[in-house]
Amino acid sequence: MLSYEKKHKMREKIGKKRITKSILLETGKISPEEFVLAGDNLIFKSPTWRWATCSKSKQNDWLPSEKQFLITEHVPCLKRAHELTSGLDKDFIFEDEGGDSWISPENLDEIPKKKEEEKEKEKEEEKKEKEKEEEKEETSSDEEVVEGFDISDDEIESANEEDENAIVSDEEVDIVKSRTYNITITYDKYYQTPRVWLQGYREDGQQLTTKEMSEDISPDHFESTVTFVPHPHLEVKTASIHPCKHAHVMKRMIDEMGTRNKVLESKNYLLLFLKFIFAAIPTINFDFAQGFEL
Repeated sequence: MLSYEKKHKMREKIGKKRITKSILLETGKISPEEFVLAGDNLIFKSPTWRWATCSKSKQNDWLPSEKQFLITEHVPCLKRAHELTSGLDKDFIFEDEGGDSWISPENLDEIPKKKEEEKEKEKEEEKKEKEKEEEKEETSSDEEVVEGFDISDDEIESANEEDENAIVSDEEVDIVKSRTYNITITYDKYYQTPRVWLQGYREDGQQLTTKEMSEDISPDHFESTVTFVPHPHLEVKTASIHPCKHAHVMKRMIDEMGTRNKVLESKNYLLLFLKFIFAAIPTINFDFAQGFEL
């Protein structure tokens, strides 16, 4: 029996006819040529992204051999999803027909501000922690000799061992928090939209487990729109945000732009697309051209 992904690959090759005329504004879908155009513009706006290729056997003939997918690497992920989702305003999101939550189109331009606020907050927390550590060191130095107390060598050695254990514990916490991701974007010919793939890594370079990656994905999307499957171009198992609803959400955002007399150009498709993908992976600080506004 063929796996879902193998069936999907067959459907991509023989199922849908290739788009020859732009249907972006009517459907939220794009052609392979529009995907390449949008990819070039994403790289121009956000140089952390680049085009990548793969072995000839895994290449899709509807895309240039040197532009099979987009990739950005070593993207920081400093918090877990539950730490952020609880802070989102209810008015900041909307639910689609399937009950999945996405960033409301009218609030998409607030995302860069939210990310900047998070970064500033993290800097403040780090500064406070550093100040606390310095205070502890000063206090420890001042209180090395205390009259009226006799401390044996054994007690000092025991205390030092406890301090070392505490330091190891702190380092372990940092390893959990300091994760990185490689993010790739492919073109899905069957759904005629981009598709996002995630590879997560611990601080020591080991790949994250499925359970660990689930901690970095919005709970609203993890079970309904995220699957763990082999990457179509790379020899790794990745988390993928399934594209079955991408066109619907993009069409909704395009319509929202229309109410303000704005039209989405094909070259800007991925800039808008990545803004709504942020709803599924809010903890991963990838670059999606923060200067781009709806």
